Amino acid sequence: MKNPPQPVMLWGAQVAGTIAIALAIYFFLGNSAPLILVDPEWTRQGFVGILAMSVPALWYLRKFKRALDADIAAARARGGAPDPLLRNELLRKLSIGGALCELPLALGVIYLLAGGEKRWFIGAACITLALRLSYRPFTKLS
Repeated sequence: MKNPPQPVMLWGAQVAGTIAIALAIYFFLGNSAPLILVDPEWTRQGFVGILAMSVPALWYLRKFKRALDADIAAARARGGAPDPLLRNELLRKLSIGGALCELPLALGVIYLLAGGEKRWFIGAACITLALRLSYRPFTKLS
């Protein structure tokens, strides 16, 4: 039976993937002509939409933190060995939360393709990274 990935490794891969995708989009599409034609009035509201896209990830963070706390408590009670059911639940919530973290970046890509400013795309990438950092699967040592 294959061992599931460790939460820290999965989270690290998610963060690295987000950075790589954002850089690739910035370098390949940052100077292109608008590929999606929209009313210029809509592009003025782009950053408000990018901020709004962070709400689902922030809302889901509560469920992730509960699963993380349960996993940490179970591992401490078992002498460092994680509970397989709680670990799988934590990995599932980490994956769902990670997908929700990508929403601001996805809207930033659409905004960039519609001829929006590159600085707002960079802002969307920074918001996505900040959300990713809030989903870290470890806590500070007490």
